[in-house]
Amino acid sequence: MRMNSARLVYDSTLEHDLISCTALINGYSLERSSSREASELFSQIDRMGLGVDNVILSSMLNICANMASLSSGRQIHARALKSQSDHDVAFGNALIDMYGKSGELEDARRVFSEMQHKDVISWTSMIVNYGKHGHGNVAITLYEKMEDHGVKPNDVTYLSLLFACSHSGLTTKGLKVFNSMVSRQGIHPRAEHYSCVIDLLARGGLLEEAYDLACNMDVKPNKSLWGAMLGACRIHGNTFLGEVSAGYLFGMDPDLSVNYVVLANMYAAAGLWQDAWKTRKLLEQNSTKKFAGYSLV
Repeated sequence: MRMNSARLVYDSTLEHDLISCTALINGYSLERSSSREASELFSQIDRMGLGVDNVILSSMLNICANMASLSSGRQIHARALKSQSDHDVAFGNALIDMYGKSGELEDARRVFSEMQHKDVISWTSMIVNYGKHGHGNVAITLYEKMEDHGVKPNDVTYLSLLFACSHSGLTTKGLKVFNSMVSRQGIHPRAEHYSCVIDLLARGGLLEEAYDLACNMDVKPNKSLWGAMLGACRIHGNTFLGEVSAGYLFGMDPDLSVNYVVLANMYAAAGLWQDAWKTRKLLEQNSTKKFAGYSLV
């Protein structure tokens, strides 16, 4: 709604300059649903011969990342290289993000390596990319290099590291990262950090430890946390803690069907067919949000 109003003001203006165009495109880059409008405006800027700068190119790269449009992102990158102008850190960060979200990890790494100046966002973005692609050990190595270069990691850096460790099975290293965040950096964990640690423990089969942390941490557990617990209990066959986790989830959102699906699958895997049948019946009665791609079988 806010961008619609901004566009009305823009369209009512007789003369447009690069500043007004950049402001509008930057606004579009924050709204995933407005990517087409931003692309059309970018083409309009070309037709008007206004020229472009790093700010507008960075915003367009963010839009390409949101659209998962690798070809458009490459075109903007090539255009920036041809301009032979100096590119700031924000532009390099936008390139890393765009290539990472497009699955082009090597291109993201190359951009990162060629950047003369890097900030905490640069390092964190590459850690995010490695974590999402299952390269937890590489993410840890990059984090160590980051500290060697005197760049102080922030809470997002640690969240990305915990995610990387969790999805690469690096339980011990992940716990070391968490302890470093709290003791060395003095960063107070948010719910998202605790969720990652609990997921880390649960994926490693340390369900009792994960449950103890969920019950004793100093922030209120959320649906993501208990969902991670329930999923891990299904994988490791811990029906008792699975039922406890499901109870918390149903209390938070009784209509979310995926929780019934996971619980029923856990019962079925354990041979508890009566419980699985009861859960199916509850799903039929209460669920209005059946997720595609899940099966009760």
